Order: sequence, then structure tokens, then C-alpha cells
Amino acid sequence: MTRSQSLLLGVLWLAGAAVAQETVFYKCTDANGAVTVQNGTPCAPGMRQEVRRVGGVQGAAAPAATPPAATPATPPQYGEFVQVAGPRVARTPAPEAASLPAPPALYQCRTWDGKTYYGETDQPPPRCMPLQVVGLDGTPTPELGQACEMRRDDCTAVPEAQLCDAWYRRLDEAEFRLEYAEPAQRRARQAELNALRAQVMGSRCATTVPAAPAASSSSPRR
Repeated sequence: MTRSQSLLLGVLWLAGAAVAQETVFYKCTDANGAVTVQNGTPCAPGMRQEVRRVGGVQGAAAPAATPPAATPATPPQYGEFVQVAGPRVARTPAPEAASLPAPPALYQCRTWDGKTYYGETDQPPPRCMPLQVVGLDGTPTPELGQACEMRRDDCTAVPEAQLCDAWYRRLDEAEFRLEYAEPAQRRARQAELNALRAQVMGSRCATTVPAAPAASSSSPRR
């Protein structure tokens, strides 16, 4: 066996090992509600951390001679990740809430840099995606100024069957932001949480429903 053949067999063996290894994705939510997904890197202390384990994810592979057409990635739905750190409150709709109105629609949106969040509109304001400024010779020259491209978030409606879970997630994240808010932000964070609670408790996602007051049995005096 020649040296080149030995090297080729070694490369193929390493490629096969890379395909079989398990990959762990970490979904991290900070105190401001920003969500990032990290491959193999745990979240920083104090962040809500959720994990998703995927087996047989291929590592670095040689590009195909004719790569297939790229298909847009499907936004992750609630429940793909398992929370392992950070605030967690188990919530389920109360049976008495079935007669209440449906919760408002929610949209799961993804920003240009891969962050995800839930919002109440599918047309949020565009965001500025920074662009690199280069000189005449093609080298980066930040001193010349800054530029950006306005990009819209990609939003998908949350299915009706997942609406309550999505609203509970928004409550979890609002409580998390309040818990870690700076003193100057606590009033705004509390108002945000109160507004979300009011929307949830007024819908069929309500976890508790106040009992109706009992009718008085006493007869009016004459």
C-alpha cells in the first residue's frame, strides 16, 4: 500500500467517525430576551439554557461537485429544545378556561443573525444589518464610516395547537427579564409582564379562572 493510499484511508476513517458523533445544540436566552443557538458551546451563567441532542450530524465534509439547491430552514417550533437551566414554570390551561376567547395570534420570528423570538406581528420593523466598509484596495476601513442593509425578520405564524405553549414561553421570558433587570428597568419590565399576564389570563390559556360569586339566597326586605 502506498503512502497516498494510507493517507486516503485515514481521511475516510476520520470522516466516518465525524458522521457518527452526537452534536449538542444549546439554545440560550439572555435577560433581554435575545435568543441564540450555539453548536457545542453551553450558555453563559445566568442565561436560560435549553439543549437539543442530534445524532449522526456530519462534521466538516468535502463539498459535492454539484451542490443541491439550498432550501430555507424551517423555524424551530416550541418544544424542540429541553430546558436544563434558568427559570422554568410548568403551566397548563385550566379546564374552566375552555369557554374563554382564543389567545391572540403569535409569530415566531428569526432575525438576520439567527436569533429567534415571539412577536404579535408578522411584519416587524426592519433591522440594520451592518455591512463592512472597505477602501479602494479592498481592505476593511472602519474609519471611513459605517453602513448597513435594512433586513426584515422572517416570521411564521405559531400553529393554533401551540399558541398556549408559545404564550407561556413569553411569560417565562418576561419573568426572566424582570428577575435580572437593572433597577432602572424594573418598572418597565414589570409593566411588560403584567400586560402579558392579562392577555394570557383573559384567554383559554388561563391557568386559573376565578370562581363566579355565589348568588345570594336571602329575600329582599319589604
